[in-house]
Amino acid sequence: MKHKICLHGLCLKNKGQLLTMVQKLLPPSTVKNKIKEKFLSDDNLLKYKRTKFVPVNPVGYKVTCITGVMVINDNLQPLNEVVIQYESEAVEEVRKLLQRLLSGKIKFVLEEADLLLRAKQLRGRSSIQDMEFYDEDEVTTALYCHLPWHILAASKAWGELLTCTNERNLVRQLRVKLRRLRSCLTFFKELLPTASFEQYKQLVKRWTTVLGAAREYDVALLTCMKIRHAQKGEDSTEEVSRLEEILQECRSKASKKILSSSKLNGVTLQLAEMLLLMQNAIIPENYRELRLKAFIRLRLGLWCDKLMTLKEKYPEFSDMEQLHKLRLKVKRFRYGLQGVPEIYLPNSLLRSLKSLQDMLGLLHDDYVNDMLIGEIMQQYPEDAALQYEGAMFCGWERAKAEAALASLPGLWDNFTALLGDWREEHL
Repeated sequence: MKHKICLHGLCLKNKGQLLTMVQKLLPPSTVKNKIKEKFLSDDNLLKYKRTKFVPVNPVGYKVTCITGVMVINDNLQPLNEVVIQYESEAVEEVRKLLQRLLSGKIKFVLEEADLLLRAKQLRGRSSIQDMEFYDEDEVTTALYCHLPWHILAASKAWGELLTCTNERNLVRQLRVKLRRLRSCLTFFKELLPTASFEQYKQLVKRWTTVLGAAREYDVALLTCMKIRHAQKGEDSTEEVSRLEEILQECRSKASKKILSSSKLNGVTLQLAEMLLLMQNAIIPENYRELRLKAFIRLRLGLWCDKLMTLKEKYPEFSDMEQLHKLRLKVKRFRYGLQGVPEIYLPNSLLRSLKSLQDMLGLLHDDYVNDMLIGEIMQQYPEDAALQYEGAMFCGWERAKAEAALASLPGLWDNFTALLGDWREEHL
């Protein structure tokens, strides 16, 4: 089976830059050029030059450069693509080529190699089931489609974060993409080598942790704004408080740490190597004969069973450490469901799951906020204005937490009842 990996170049100075770099890195090759133009609809167009490099001596892979534009709904998207098509036997050679490509000055992210599918994605009309190797009869689809879908999404989100000047909203988006990837890895871990699964799970976890500090300050700043609006009205133009000033300074430092410690091409290489693993993993013998949906049902059944017993494992809803563990399990379950479009869940169950997750998330944010502000107050014991603002902030959070805790048992019981009924009927 032939697989493809596509690198999308960002911020190129000129069209020739990509071709020059690729030609220098490849062994002696014959070069074939072709101009292509395809109208997808009245306002959707593909127009590009395709340059194929075919090594004189076979190396197990072929490289194609694509330069041009994609016009989708009147929005112009540049095409600066390096597409590597390879046989499984050439994995190591491809890995070395990726290392060379990503050691240069051009910044890359991973992209969907199929331009028609990418156009559908940009129009918001595609799903995992549209990918080239999707086959509902084969469990390998999880490795060829489900996991690559989330790998590509995470790569593009990293690219947006590390090349954008205003990254505040992008931090949250990237963390969501990474959590979905991690949930997908966990959901399909039985199909992966144990060592590789642990390696990539920890990698995604480290990335999420790096982003976590900035996100915590964002949540605290949002609470400050809500308090200010509650006191002064939505249209208040009053200057930010002393507490907000300190939080903004801390947030700026956290942002700089992210940008300084994360190099885009390094991240892209790690995700590309993850993609190589997915495309070439050997399915364990006991799962090879399973159809995709049968495997998904098996895994969902196990996850449902664990969720149904969580209240016994973490009985104290007032214990924030237990609630944090409960929240992570619920979030993982929701992200896992979002990663398997083959399974239908009724709206009532989805609404109940979302309400439960939102409430657990609110309690977690309140808890983290309270600790965060408490630490800041300890750093400035003589700052009377800060002490007053911090005390008001913590009081606000505790009041929200008490109200949320009162509703949590009912939300949990409603969710588990609906989940139990659905599991009995469908799994």
